[in-house]
Amino acid sequence: MDNLKKLKRFSKIVRILSKYGFEEIISRGNNFIHQDQDNELFNSNFNQRFRLALEELGPTYIKFGQLLSNRKDLVPEPLIEELKKLQDDVPAEEIDIYEKIRDQFGIEPDEHFSFIEKQPFAAASISQVYRATLLNGEHVIFKVKRSNIQQIIESDLALIRDIVRFLENKYENLQKLFISEIEKSFENAILKELSLNNELQNIERFRSNFKNSKDVYVPKTYSEYSNNNFLCMEFIDGYKVNDVEQLEALGLDPKNIVKKGFDIYLKQILDDGFFHADPHPGNIFILKDGKIVFIDFGSMGTLTINEKQDLENVVIDFGLKNPKRIVRSLKKMALKHYIENEKQLERDIADVFDYLEYNTIDTIEVQIIIRKFNKILHKNHILLPEYVYLLLRGIALIEGIGQQLDADLNIQRSMQPYAVKLARQKLYPKYVGKKMLNNFKDIQDILNDLPEDTLKLIEKINNDQLALNFKVDEIESIKKLTKDSINKLVLAILTLTFGIGASMLANTSVRPFLLDMPLLAWIGYLMSILTAGSIILLIIKKK
Repeated sequence: MDNLKKLKRFSKIVRILSKYGFEEIISRGNNFIHQDQDNELFNSNFNQRFRLALEELGPTYIKFGQLLSNRKDLVPEPLIEELKKLQDDVPAEEIDIYEKIRDQFGIEPDEHFSFIEKQPFAAASISQVYRATLLNGEHVIFKVKRSNIQQIIESDLALIRDIVRFLENKYENLQKLFISEIEKSFENAILKELSLNNELQNIERFRSNFKNSKDVYVPKTYSEYSNNNFLCMEFIDGYKVNDVEQLEALGLDPKNIVKKGFDIYLKQILDDGFFHADPHPGNIFILKDGKIVFIDFGSMGTLTINEKQDLENVVIDFGLKNPKRIVRSLKKMALKHYIENEKQLERDIADVFDYLEYNTIDTIEVQIIIRKFNKILHKNHILLPEYVYLLLRGIALIEGIGQQLDADLNIQRSMQPYAVKLARQKLYPKYVGKKMLNNFKDIQDILNDLPEDTLKLIEKINNDQLALNFKVDEIESIKKLTKDSINKLVLAILTLTFGIGASMLANTSVRPFLLDMPLLAWIGYLMSILTAGSIILLIIKKK
């Protein structure tokens, strides 16, 4: 984006901000974020004007406002409630859909479709949606990206990057609010949403995860009529998940749908590490046979294997009510943090345990727990990966839907079977073996890098870039210490070798078996425990 275009866009932003009277933001500088909610700056008038300004600024800022509405750790509650009203439906763009299809796919529409709706039945800031019917009678929809929307959003993102850089340089306190990291996360999310190729891949991945499910139906996609600007998929003729009257009229039990819905969403998170990030009622439908259908796969949360393990550890530590371990896990998960008082952080987490301890399982609300958790993050300047915030929002939305269908719903009780399953998995010999195998691979990587790192160290010494100063007072003691250390190292290698060998055998079908695992694997684990015990005895003896 050249400087002239940036200047023009910036001028327009200033005009819109002035139109809605935001001189107080400029005068207050960096103190306008997360002020006391009683401050007149955050009265309903301010919040409404802020939301209206974002809507007039266009799609990038609407999406940014929607992102902020999920960040209760940064934004005060009254402003969040107003941002939730942000409207993403805008007047439809005049598009000749027939000409667009010819241009995008080089085909004659009438040779492939018996009907194409000329006017969209839904229009949002990034795309609009048309109904159509294939020659074979299948009903589909076209999700069509607006003209020039890619360039508009990329231009806005370039300007937002400049503004964030300016604010961080000018106001030091903003660095603790991680606005540059939030901007990067937002940029990544909106660029993914802009890519309809990405959404097509998300649908196919979701389909693969639920290919054996009897409770989930995933809409068909048509790759021959899809590209980065077009997405063709099956039209879903179903009912909104919160339409209780219609569900009961079909003979479906809303409470059963709630149970299935929770199981499906928890599977997405804990088993697949790939979950729908926007599960509001408009994106979840129920078919006549009771199957659940998710639509709009533009925004999905993804967890890597390590992130899943980190999340599992937090869940288990939470179940064990261990604040110290939770703090350790949060620090490990955090992208950045400025924890000024770790003991106070542990006490804040303990307060959440008190809430759970002194409330019955029927009166505990997930929303309250999430609110307390967000306050802890803000107070301790902890920035977690984006998937955590998507996850918290998703669970809150799912709980809200569940309570509409089942007034007696208790989300903790619904999650309990998965929590038990998670804890048991941590104790399975195969899981322990796999963990040891991964640790061994990490050690192997370090050993493989050791020669190169050693050469670099020698090179620094030769170039007088590293100075070593030491004094040896008792050479005999050092010799004895070295000998003892080598003995322990040999035992440690044997422990690791027995453990790795047992882990490999545990995943084979070598007979005989003992408790569903090869006997040789049990022997390997026993030898590993014995050698580990020898190391412990040597350490105790020396002490």
